[in-house]
Amino acid sequence: MRILSHDEERLFLDNSPQLLKDIAVVILQTGMRPNEVYSIRKEDVHPDFIFVPKGKTRFARRTIPLTEEAAEVLERRAKKVKGTCLFPSRKNPDKPMTICRSHLTVCRKIGLEFRLYDLRHTFGSRSAMAGVDLPTLKELMGHSSITLTMRYVHPTPEHKVEAMKKLKKFNGHRSGHTEKIVVVT
Repeated sequence: MRILSHDEERLFLDNSPQLLKDIAVVILQTGMRPNEVYSIRKEDVHPDFIFVPKGKTRFARRTIPLTEEAAEVLERRAKKVKGTCLFPSRKNPDKPMTICRSHLTVCRKIGLEFRLYDLRHTFGSRSAMAGVDLPTLKELMGHSSITLTMRYVHPTPEHKVEAMKKLKKFNGHRSGHTEKIVVVT
């Protein structure tokens, strides 16, 4: 498992063919599983959200609000595909693709090693570090429990340093000083 930095994400996206770039953007912006992205159908995409009708578990069925970037990718793909699938197989535009082979080629080319699924971990970690509460993140990612969601949350060393700075600021920068705590009932 690996969480991409923003610089690694940019390097990856800049070197990816359009299909792979579109898949990666949707995963990074929604937290969807790669197979869920491959299975997106025109009728599941709406102006502000995407509906995931089925997936790995019953909790995978969900509605995900779209960022402008994800909405743009899905809208562009919906206009240009010939069948019902936004990411169709090569042989049948009404069947979803099953694998994106260019991922490994791009990773070798740029010297990064990660699975496409790691973009989902990147979404989960970034969301948590941005302050998204765990119950909401659980729903966005289609997990059955917060315990499962926690497997996707990996604060970076920089985020931990920022957390300690916040604590220091909260504590008033004074050693030995105790704050008076008032409990309101």
